[in-house]
Amino acid sequence: MNAAARLLNQGVFSRGWVVSVFLSRSHASSFILSLAVLVSALSIIYVTNVSRGLNAHMEKMLIERDQFHLQWGQLLLEKSTAMMQARVQYIASNQLGMLVPTHKSVIVIKE
Repeated sequence: MNAAARLLNQGVFSRGWVVSVFLSRSHASSFILSLAVLVSALSIIYVTNVSRGLNAHMEKMLIERDQFHLQWGQLLLEKSTAMMQARVQYIASNQLGMLVPTHKSVIVIKE
């Protein structure tokens, strides 16, 4: 630990030394370009991940839309069936004067 402290106090690892060794004028442009390539690669990875997530979400929404479409068709069929029964009952009672028989008026014939 003392040797490391002495090196720091002597200025061997000072900021000026790091900048002068790693970022000289000839190396500055290559460092900046390398940093730009790294940022570009990471951004491509991020955008690809977001795109895959959005595609998965879109597929789920399409499946849900298809299920809702199927349910809507079934509800329309049920509605038309109910309307048809109500129309038959309306015509039978109003135009033909028919009534639903009571339990007492029904006669069961056994063979």
